[in-house]
Amino acid sequence: MKLRFSLPLNFLRPLWLLALLLGTASVAVAQQPLEVLIVASSHVNMSPAEEYRPIIEKLKAYKPEMVFSENVSATEMQQMPDDAYPRALFLPRYRYVQQRNPKAKPLTARAVAKADKSLMDFPYYHKTRMNLALSHILSYDRANSEYQLYVLDEHMKPRFGKQELAYYNQVFGGSDSLRRKKLVRPTSEYQTIFFPLVYELQQPRIYSMDCQRYNESWGQAWQHASEAVKNLKARAKADPTLPEAATVQKIAASSTAYNNFWKDSETSLQAYQAMSTPRYDTLDEAVNFYGGEALYGAPGFPTEQIQAMKAQWKLRNEGMCANIVRQARAQGARRVVVAVGASHGHTMRDMLNQLPGVKAVGFNDLP
Repeated sequence: MKLRFSLPLNFLRPLWLLALLLGTASVAVAQQPLEVLIVASSHVNMSPAEEYRPIIEKLKAYKPEMVFSENVSATEMQQMPDDAYPRALFLPRYRYVQQRNPKAKPLTARAVAKADKSLMDFPYYHKTRMNLALSHILSYDRANSEYQLYVLDEHMKPRFGKQELAYYNQVFGGSDSLRRKKLVRPTSEYQTIFFPLVYELQQPRIYSMDCQRYNESWGQAWQHASEAVKNLKARAKADPTLPEAATVQKIAASSTAYNNFWKDSETSLQAYQAMSTPRYDTLDEAVNFYGGEALYGAPGFPTEQIQAMKAQWKLRNEGMCANIVRQARAQGARRVVVAVGASHGHTMRDMLNQLPGVKAVGFNDLP
């Protein structure tokens, strides 16, 4: 098993405000029970495909009506400035495809719905799927552009006729180019787990639920905390007899404990189970927040700056929960799966469980 875990670093407005954001749904739909399965996930999954099959099968047996990804919606990304993190990340991929197809325009919402229905009825309309993937890219719908490219590259390409293969290469530049441009990402949690799940459930799309409204404030808070910790380490290095030196050692110990945690996970299934445990939640909080709450008040520890980081982190998680529930209510869903970086798992489960009519469960709650 080979997993690399990125550390998502993005608490303190009351949850009633989160509930208020969901008020657009009708009363009847809002009262319908909703169960949300939060799957704390790794962003890099390097094991052979067969290692992820037990995870996919567990999620399939759950029978979700919707699957969510940790991406911002197309509408939100369209409205972002070019230097906003999600848009800046996607722009090179967008421009690569746009330059190959300078006359192409996004499909209308009606045309997208028609294409979705056609592909649900008969999944081998290859050119329809290619045009749908192209439209999603040009619409800044990262989640569904990557999903449709996954289906094309992984399942449909061997079935292409000569003209279809030529069109595929013309529009997208072929499989190697898609990998180089990271429009197909073989080690992502989506390519290894959640896209296969959506495909095998025969659902037309994956939904986006990330919230990046607070990213600028988050970045500022993180920078201030990072500088404070850097200064703390410099003082401790200059005089190891200072009380601050013990604090620095505890910060380092949190990283060591986090890295050692994975030694007991021999398979990807065990790793995903481990990411949904209280022990992981404790270690992850500490490594993401320079030792975390356990070091509040310790000599030299920048408690105020870390709390400011956490305030922005909480806002992002509240926004993601609101996005999930709003969309699930709009679709009348009763059971949904959410793929999210493991650092969000515990926080989002707690937030969702405080919302009326919502029950959040974790991966380890599955049979």
